[in-house]
Amino acid sequence: MEDILIRNALEEDFIKIADLGEECEPMETESKSLYHIFTKYFKSTCFVAELSSGGIIGFLLGFISQENPEESYIHLLCVDPKMRSRNIGRKLIDAFLEMATAKGCKKVVLITKPINWNSISFYKKIGFLEEKSGDTMNILGNIAIKNYNGLGEHMVVFYKFLDENKGN
Repeated sequence: MEDILIRNALEEDFIKIADLGEECEPMETESKSLYHIFTKYFKSTCFVAELSSGGIIGFLLGFISQENPEESYIHLLCVDPKMRSRNIGRKLIDAFLEMATAKGCKKVVLITKPINWNSISFYKKIGFLEEKSGDTMNILGNIAIKNYNGLGEHMVVFYKFLDENKGN
């Protein structure tokens, strides 16, 4: 198997990231301009997984909260469907957690749709916890925050506390 490099995203990666995002159902895709904004203005908190031959096979777009610098947020995580089950998602998450810890973050938050079983299982497996406070509802066995993203847009909210002594 070809070597995989995890590196910070570069501005010029945004088109490849946007194209790959189209293949990552049921993840919400964004306009190309949002991918561009992340790779231009948040590149120190965004990562890509790249084959040694140069092809991008995964990405993570995240940021550190400007309101509370001890919190960070993972906006999107995507791995090429043909490259899944090779720990690429875990390596992207680990890179983000290491960066967040180094920058003084104490908590990481992310959301996913209640129907996204693969993501929910993955996040639980790597130690993320479901938010259970607030106006919640059970959707297909998952705890979702009611109307989190607007009327009828219920989301599973995950969080993980970072341990500055352990890296994550």
